[in-house]
Amino acid sequence: MAYPVFLINGFLDSGKTTFIIDTLRNDGFAKQGGRSLLIVFEEGEVEYDQNELFKLKTQVAYFNEPSEFTPDVAYELVESFKPDRIIIEDNAMWDKELVKLPKSFEVQQIVSFIDFSSFAVYYNNMRQKFVDNLRFSNVVIINRCDNVEELAKYQTSLKMINNNAQWVAMNSKAEVQPAFEEPLPYDIDAPIITIKDNDFARWYIDTFDNKDRYEGKKVCFTGTVIKSLKLPKDSFIVGRHAMTCCSNDIQFYGHLATNSLGIKLKNKSWIRLTATMHYEYSKEYEEDELVLTPLSIDVVDPLDDPILNLT
Repeated sequence: MAYPVFLINGFLDSGKTTFIIDTLRNDGFAKQGGRSLLIVFEEGEVEYDQNELFKLKTQVAYFNEPSEFTPDVAYELVESFKPDRIIIEDNAMWDKELVKLPKSFEVQQIVSFIDFSSFAVYYNNMRQKFVDNLRFSNVVIINRCDNVEELAKYQTSLKMINNNAQWVAMNSKAEVQPAFEEPLPYDIDAPIITIKDNDFARWYIDTFDNKDRYEGKKVCFTGTVIKSLKLPKDSFIVGRHAMTCCSNDIQFYGHLATNSLGIKLKNKSWIRLTATMHYEYSKEYEEDELVLTPLSIDVVDPLDDPILNLT
């Protein structure tokens, strides 16, 4: 039997426990007869009330070390309680490789919390842990954020870590607001949208978030050519390498381009590309994908700073 798992992530006192309690109280799952198994890997200032959990048809199990939570222990828990769902309050400081979920645990959703009042400390001093906790999240809730303008400074870096997540900001009054409102650093209405070298990541992200902005428009930027036999014939990827955490976390971000001009390009060469942007459905990703149709391609020297540093 498969058990749906909802993983609640974040550093200590970021709002995980409060969120779980509110969910158990208000989602109506218990009233419909649903039974929840709550697995807690970290105890913060907010505590669970055993009597209330009993009324909400919820059993809780606490673990202090990754070694305590084994597949056998997990199996015994589900066999004894027979839950309809499992909620895990994760510990952001644990090594993810040491936490082994049984095959019957199917993660349905990962919700991560960030306390914006302590965000800078974790982000600047524990970057790898921070990245590890956000990379696969479905929803990221930024708590205690009373200054959206300050948050916007981190927009590009955070969304490069995970651009598929839904990002939500909540102020100290628990009012929901847009997480990012930073204006674009380039003219979206120009005849040719010119992307400065340091603005590539911002443009790259926005081509996913706001596809209608770019359909049929022209763009010009400098990037690296990546060629592969796995790509469609007469096409290549053009983009930039970016570092979101450390030197071990450098990844390539780029878009598919057709080589309709027939220009011979070497792998990893640098080009100045002017192209028309349009979206085509990708069976691999099951969504519309940006494709660049070149208007001009100029081979250029590598940039002085070839890797975008988003740290």
